[in-house]
Formats: sequence, structure tokens, C-alpha cells
Amino acid sequence: MALQANWDDLRLLLAVSRRGSFLQAGQLLGVAASTVSRRLTQLEGALGEPIVERGVEGCWLTPRGQSLVEVALAAEAGLRRQTVTGRSELHTELSGSVVVSAGEGFSSCVLEAANRFTTQHPQCSVELLTTADFHKIARGAADIAVRTAHLGEPSLIYRPLGRLAYGVFADARYLKRFPEVTPATAVNIALLPPLDRLPQMCVAKAAGLESTQISVNSFAAQLESVRRGMGVAVLPRILAKDLIGVFPDLQLPDMEVYLVTRPQALKQAHIKCLFAILEQVLLEALCVENAGDYLLGERPEMAAPRSLSK
Repeated sequence: MALQANWDDLRLLLAVSRRGSFLQAGQLLGVAASTVSRRLTQLEGALGEPIVERGVEGCWLTPRGQSLVEVALAAEAGLRRQTVTGRSELHTELSGSVVVSAGEGFSSCVLEAANRFTTQHPQCSVELLTTADFHKIARGAADIAVRTAHLGEPSLIYRPLGRLAYGVFADARYLKRFPEVTPATAVNIALLPPLDRLPQMCVAKAAGLESTQISVNSFAAQLESVRRGMGVAVLPRILAKDLIGVFPDLQLPDMEVYLVTRPQALKQAHIKCLFAILEQVLLEALCVENAGDYLLGERPEMAAPRSLSK
């Protein structure tokens, strides 16, 4: 049965896909969550199949729901083009919102890219979702994602940017109190499951870095604990510029960094623009990190950034 979905229904579904719940979608559009739920239930009735799966932690799109989101994105882009075309003086100016999903460690890079992007294009806005949920972009909840794992989704574009190096770091105050610290005697600021299963954490634990008095479920809290002189931690070098590396013989595995998006998203000029700016910011950050390692005589293979696969 053919469905004539109107723009009001599509924009509700698009808001749910971007925010992950009826409540937050309603807040985004200025309507009640019950209205969002009722309208989408009516749409599902007309379709004869579900478009949104409900759960205790929010909701996500079914395959049919995702296909309707693609229609909504195309409609949104079409409306935006009509609006801009109607104002000839702004015919080259970008407008629209971009949702970026990234782990805490990449927040500063995303914010820097967002600042450059919105400065150049004041009619645009950026929403940053700091999350470890790699599936948000596949569900349509984000337009761009920064990842450290390739999940092999054929529907997504993966742009490899380089490798993220790790080490064990401490604050000068901690090392002043414990100048002879070793992996076996160091107080490790650990991460709670499932973050403790990252390859770097496993290698460090196998090397004897096991003494844990404080465990956190946030990279930001882990970094703050180390900066307060409370212990040592396995950290990305990109975040540890003001800390001191310890245990240089402990070689921790790197992680690949990818910029991920959907092909349909790159057809929208404002998303494509932010994607390019964020790519440049991440490359700058990774190149500075790699050059620093080279100057310190550590991991010389990281000195030259590898070529990018488009």
C-alpha cells in the first residue's frame, strides 16, 4: 500500500532518530512527547508495520523507519534549498543542523571543528553527542561519528585518519611523592566495564598495572583524577600533553581513528562541509601527536601520516 506521509510526520520521525527518545524529540520540536508517540503510532498503523522500536533506554528505528528517515532528510534538504533559493542574497550560504557522535576523548576536536564551521556559516548549528554507542549513526541518530573501531557496516562511509597512540601518564605531584614508582606499585586510575576491556587496558594490566583504588566510567573523570595527582592511568597521548609519561618500556597498542557518515548525509552541503572541517581538525591533532612522539624518540613509525583511503 502506498503511503502519503506528510512533512509533519516525517519531521517527528527525524527528530526521534536524532534524539533517541520521544521526550527529547518533543523538546526539540516544542511539542509534547505524547503527541510524538501518538502521531508515529498512527503512521505505523497506516503502514501496517513498526517504524520505531521502544525500549527502557529510549527508542531506535526499524529498517522501515530508517528508510523513511532518508525520505525525511531528502525532504528537509529540499525545503532548505527552496528557502535559500527564495533569498538570492544568501544563495551560497549554508544552513542546517549537524549531529556529531564522538567519545569523550574527541570532544575538543569536535568543538574546535564546530567553532570553525559555525563561524564560517552562522546559519548552521552543531549538536555533539558524547557517547560510546557506535551504533548511533547507523540508527540515524547522528550525521557524523568519530570512531576507533571499524564495524564493517556496508551502508556507511569510513574515512581512516591515522592511529591514536596510548601511554601511561602521571602528574608531577604524584611522581614527586612516589619517585620510584613501578607498574606493580603504582595506583592505577582504572576504567569500569566495559571500558576496562579495551586492548590498551588489557596490555597494561598484564604488565602488572593492577593496583586499583579508584575506578570510573568516564575518560574525563579518569583524566581529572590523574591531573589531581591521585595516580597513573592509561591515556591517549593526545589528551596527556600536560602530564608526564611513565613506564616507557610498556608498549601499548594503538587504535585506528575513523570519521564515519552515511552517503546520503554527504549529499547535504552543510554536513559535507562540517565533515571536511572535522577531518582537517582531527588530522592536525593526530599529526601533532605523532610528530611529538617522533621528537621524543618514541615510535618513529608514527612520524609520517599514512595516506588516506577515500
